[in-house]
Amino acid sequence: MSLSDPQSARQGPASWREVMEAVPALPVILIAVAAHMMLFGMLTPVMASYAQGFGVSDWQVGLMITLFALGRLGADIPAGHFAQRFGLYGLLWAGPLLCALGSALGALATDYTAVLVGRTVQGIGSGLFMTAATIFCAQQSDRRSRGKIMSVFQGAMLVGATFGPSVGGVAAGLFGQTGPFWVATGVGAVTTLVVLLRFPAAQMAQAHAQRVRDTVDQGRHATLRLLLILPFVCVLLVNFGIFLTRTAGQWQMIPLMVVERFAFSPEQIGFALTLSAFATLLILPVSAWLVDRVSRPRLIFLALLGVVASLVAIVISDQAWLFYLAMLGMGVATGISGPAVAAYAVDVVPEAQQAPAMGIMRFAGDLGYLVGPVSLGFLLERYALGYTGGIALNAALLAVCALFFIALSRRRRPMF
Repeated sequence: MSLSDPQSARQGPASWREVMEAVPALPVILIAVAAHMMLFGMLTPVMASYAQGFGVSDWQVGLMITLFALGRLGADIPAGHFAQRFGLYGLLWAGPLLCALGSALGALATDYTAVLVGRTVQGIGSGLFMTAATIFCAQQSDRRSRGKIMSVFQGAMLVGATFGPSVGGVAAGLFGQTGPFWVATGVGAVTTLVVLLRFPAAQMAQAHAQRVRDTVDQGRHATLRLLLILPFVCVLLVNFGIFLTRTAGQWQMIPLMVVERFAFSPEQIGFALTLSAFATLLILPVSAWLVDRVSRPRLIFLALLGVVASLVAIVISDQAWLFYLAMLGMGVATGISGPAVAAYAVDVVPEAQQAPAMGIMRFAGDLGYLVGPVSLGFLLERYALGYTGGIALNAALLAVCALFFIALSRRRRPMF
């Protein structure tokens, strides 16, 4: 029985067996996503020191992150439109191939400019691939299966991101500073081959051709109407806030705060971040159950409030164990909000516009990824807020996002 059958829809949420039978290519996508995230995590242990080896200033080191983010931003929305017009297959293998080429450029670089070019190429490849993978999960799911599919998608990303730095550290120890770049090149190449050989291109092309025939008369103006759907705009705002919190709050200000307050070592900071990621991974099966059974707007709102409460608890924590407990809470809330946001974004847009919608959603998240550390860092310096003030400001911004979302998310029709 297909997940989209009316009789199936009346049976409630799909079982894991039904999901795997209905979407046989899902394991291929999950493996590719995990490998993709691991590829970039490998570079984090050596990125700063590798850049300094070219004799550049401190601010230029940050360009390795900035240009990667700009590459992703530039690719997100075009990838959505390309997928709608030509299908997913080309994006799913071209993205990892570009990531492999960018890694090889970094390994072979004789000057810092070549390293930055490689990082930009990696960003473009990441934008193409991750947008296409998100679209695939959106198009292959329905209301019965969306929670499960989006949860395992989030899990694949988390597993790859968690193990990437460890693999990169081992590669650097065995092969030197260029080791992680060469291993990342291999991972990108293998991922490309896996998609080329195992992804059901013919079946997906046929399904895409039917989708194009069904929607050919809607035109490009239908894509612009996405930005007139209030719930979707609310999802974009929430995704921006979540990514901003991840980079500016969790990766930037929280580590600085615990060094200042508790004199944490790098190992203790790493343990706290790993603890949060582990909590996210453990909660994903529960998240899949909740997303398929609880009102998604309500679930997103409550999960966002959980992240806000965790940030406030971090600000007021005066003992290390309270800080660790707050990080666990943040991991749990993040593990619920991620799949719920992705599932709800698919719910509120027309089926014909899912591809560009996913590109726009990833653009909003990557924009938060890019501007969060810079903007909050500027405010900290300009108004002398301190690290705790910056985290509190982050919590306030996310709370505003949550309130806007719950107030406006139930209106699904375009504004005019």
